[in-house]
Amino acid sequence: MKRIHGVMFLVSLGLCVWAQSQATTGVIQGFVSDADGKNLPGVTVSLLNTATNYNKVVVTDEEGRYRALLMPLGPYKITALMEGFQPVVRDGLRLSVGQTLVVDITMEVSTVSEVMVVKAANPAIQTARSEGSTQIDSNAVSSLPNNGRNFLDFTLSTPGVTIVQGPDGEELSINGQKGINNNVSLDGADFNNPFFGEQRGGQRPAFTFNLDAVEEIVVVSEGASAEYGRSSGGFVNVITKSGTNQHKGSSHIFHRNDGLNSRAENPDGTQAEKYDFEQNQLGFTFGGPLKKDKIFYFITLDYQDGDSTKQTDPTRIEQRVVDVLASLGSPDENGPITRSDNAWAFSLKTDFNLNNSNQLTLRFNATDSEQENGTFDVDSWGVSANADELDDSYAFTGALNTVFGDSIYNELRVQYAREERPREYHGPNIAGTNRP
Repeated sequence: MKRIHGVMFLVSLGLCVWAQSQATTGVIQGFVSDADGKNLPGVTVSLLNTATNYNKVVVTDEEGRYRALLMPLGPYKITALMEGFQPVVRDGLRLSVGQTLVVDITMEVSTVSEVMVVKAANPAIQTARSEGSTQIDSNAVSSLPNNGRNFLDFTLSTPGVTIVQGPDGEELSINGQKGINNNVSLDGADFNNPFFGEQRGGQRPAFTFNLDAVEEIVVVSEGASAEYGRSSGGFVNVITKSGTNQHKGSSHIFHRNDGLNSRAENPDGTQAEKYDFEQNQLGFTFGGPLKKDKIFYFITLDYQDGDSTKQTDPTRIEQRVVDVLASLGSPDENGPITRSDNAWAFSLKTDFNLNNSNQLTLRFNATDSEQENGTFDVDSWGVSANADELDDSYAFTGALNTVFGDSIYNELRVQYAREERPREYHGPNIAGTNRP
């Protein structure tokens, strides 16, 4: 039995917070100037998250600059106020994970009582960071096809990212590096299995949490700054959804079977045999306010049961090896063999707007999967390499973002995680042979 216990305690305290791609927040900043381009100090800038009504108020400095760190993700409306100038409202903005959203504001001298409202669009280019990264938002996650509902499949939209055959099934490779050189983070907390070099929960289950719970995925494949540890290959940060002031949710049911599959073609042009396959997936998400503007929740559940028949590629196994194993008690080394792929994943996330200076997030997620003959997934592995693949993992995570003043911020994150992955041999019993 393989048991992995992990406790991760991270505190970052300083005058500036730079580790934004690894966290669950973003930065909003910019300059406020008049119509002649002169910077305006003393302007009151209000940053309102329109999904939760979290409001952060900052004042421009002597250079006309404002900056707000550790800002919750989501849609924003920015309002600039100063006596003698027309109020300016910038609406339609959205802050993404690790993003430094630059919003410059121009104010005009007030001659009448009116408000200037500007419908804004997010900048297409991130000018505050120089790393090579790809960001997949919730719209892409919900609209792009995904065969199996595994969040890692979306990382393939990043240049240099591929799925390769690793020692424990398929694994993520970034710029040719092994899976153990990658770092996968969930809501800014560690989500790795360092023993196998993959994400917690493993590669063989269809999913390790509900895909509909994903808000954003950021893949840093090159040019990563010093903030990224354990990631000489690449860094993947997954941010899950949070509740808002509106109750809303989703549900899904998917069914697949061998009747929907065509027959493969053999090298000689004949039709290959089509094996049994059936898979069912269902789940839901639901979130909303427990207390308006203050406490929010988001709950998810995903379930799958699947059965299939697997056949090795006979051309990849030497016939002499097959003959030897047959003489030792494994006559059907090439298969076929029946497999199961059953799993469920649950998560509960609660967000607290304690006040304008403190935001607390608590999350619990658990995954359980069972795959009979689950290790029989490599074309060149025979029946004698077979075992049942079991995985049971869970994690408790807490994060507290605190603003102590105009220039001091603190981000505290604590996680306790545990994973058990026993493997029971399920292949043929091959008798030992004594040799003189």
